[in-house]
Amino acid sequence: MVNIVENYIALKKNMATLINKSGYKNAYLAEQIGIPAPTFSVKKQRGNWSETEMLQILSIIENEKLNDYFMLELMRAEKDEPRFPVSDLKKEMGW
Repeated sequence: MVNIVENYIALKKNMATLINKSGYKNAYLAEQIGIPAPTFSVKKQRGNWSETEMLQILSIIENEKLNDYFMLELMRAEKDEPRFPVSDLKKEMGW
């Protein structure tokens, strides 16, 4: 459960980067989600998106390239976590 919340916090924190990587203009995204462009820019700087706004933006900008970028960032953040070989899992599960 903690991991889910940590990933959500990371997503919210990185929304500006994701928007920049998507190639969409701020004005276009602001219009699509129904907020003024200056408000969008402030939210982008501060990272104070509502859950609804995040869903709306992600539904527009989400693509495989962006998913790969975010997954890479998550992997970098967890690079010091312990890793276990698949053979250990197979042995433990009796496969």
